[in-house]
Order: sequence, then C-alpha cells, then structure tokens
Amino acid sequence: MHVHLPKPMHGWREFVGEVGIIVLGVLIALGAEQVVEIVHDQHVAAQARENVRAEARFNLSSIQERLAIQPCIERRLGDLSRILSTTGKGVLQPQPSWIARPPTGPFFRGRWNAATASGRNSLFPSEEQERFSVLYEIFARYDEYQGREQIVWAKLRALETWQGPLGTEAQLSFANALQEAKYYAWDLNYAGTFAVRNGRSMGLLNSPSKSLVAAICVPITTKRIEALRQLKTGFGEP
Repeated sequence: MHVHLPKPMHGWREFVGEVGIIVLGVLIALGAEQVVEIVHDQHVAAQARENVRAEARFNLSSIQERLAIQPCIERRLGDLSRILSTTGKGVLQPQPSWIARPPTGPFFRGRWNAATASGRNSLFPSEEQERFSVLYEIFARYDEYQGREQIVWAKLRALETWQGPLGTEAQLSFANALQEAKYYAWDLNYAGTFAVRNGRSMGLLNSPSKSLVAAICVPITTKRIEALRQLKTGFGEP
C-alpha cells in the first residue's frame, strides 16, 4: 500500500521557501529579543555600577581624611607614651589637658548590598566584582574598628581630669588602653592605605578637600576652651 503525501498547492519548492522564511523570521525575532535583553542588562549594570562607585568614592574620601592626619595620631600616641612612662605610679607629668580623639565618619554599604542582593553586580566584569568586594570588606572592617577606637580614646581622655598619683591599677589600665589605641591606629592606617591604593587604580578618588583643623592635631597641653575655639565645630568634642 502506498501512502501519498499531500502536495503543496504551489509545489514543494515554494513550500520550502515559505518554511525557510518563517524559520528565518523566528530566528530574527529571537535574536532581536536577545539584543534587547543584552542592551537592558548593560543599562542595568551601568546604573548599578555608577551607584556603587559613588558610594565607594564617598567612603574612600573618609579614609583619605583619616590618613591625612595619621601623623597627628602618632604624635599624640607618642605624647601619651612619654607622659605615662615618666609618671609611673605617681602624679602625671605633665598633666594633659587636651587628649582629643581621631576623627570618625560614616561608612555606607547600602548600594553595594542592594546590587549584591539583586544580582546586578554579577553583570560587572569578574575582576571588577572582585575589586569592589575587597574594597567593601575594608569598609566594613574600617567602620567596626573606628567605633572600637573611639571607645579606647574615651578611656585615655580620663587622664585630662585625673587627680593625684596613678597607682598600680590605673597605670596598668591606661597602659592597656594606650596599646589598644596604637594597634587600631596601625590597623586603620594599613587598611586605609591599601583601600586608597585600590581606589586610585579604579578611578574612585576625589580631590582632597580642605578640612577644618582636626581635634587630635591640637597640642596636648592646650586648654579645652582654647582647643574648642580653634576647632570651631558646632557639636563640640567629647
């Protein structure tokens, strides 16, 4: 028994041509859809990148300000080391009247976290993803450590109002606080220098701005009222 296939109305040649046109049209449609998707992804990635870069740029500016006064921090640590070493268990020599503190500032990670949660940072080139990831790890550490540092310097500021001999217990307490302050100063300087170096290579650094006199740069024997006059801050100092 022979099976007779139906013949196209206008012949097989025209039928194949029509099918080819349909297939070609489908392929063009799929290709156009992919192009639209690629363009959309590129737009989304560019927008996410700009948001993250602006956030990282702000965080790096805070680190730049901190690094700029690192000499003042180290000088103050040296002053306190000499005072405690000279004093021993006795009366403070000389009596510090303005110990102050290193600067502290906010660090933002919301835009990077949002880009991570939405998967938009996966649209960045892999090397760029890695470099941003490293930067934001440093930002998180910096934010945590500068908070700890402020607590340590609050302990050291008790020397400003200390009366009489230190004694063994107080001497040990201030010595421990000083060692903690030295460690945080070293760590924040090291991590900050690394972050700024990476930020520079990524084109993220702003031009350094002229900032007000940092509290910790005012000499340690300055009277509090005079130090506040020099700083001209609306919020005062702790």
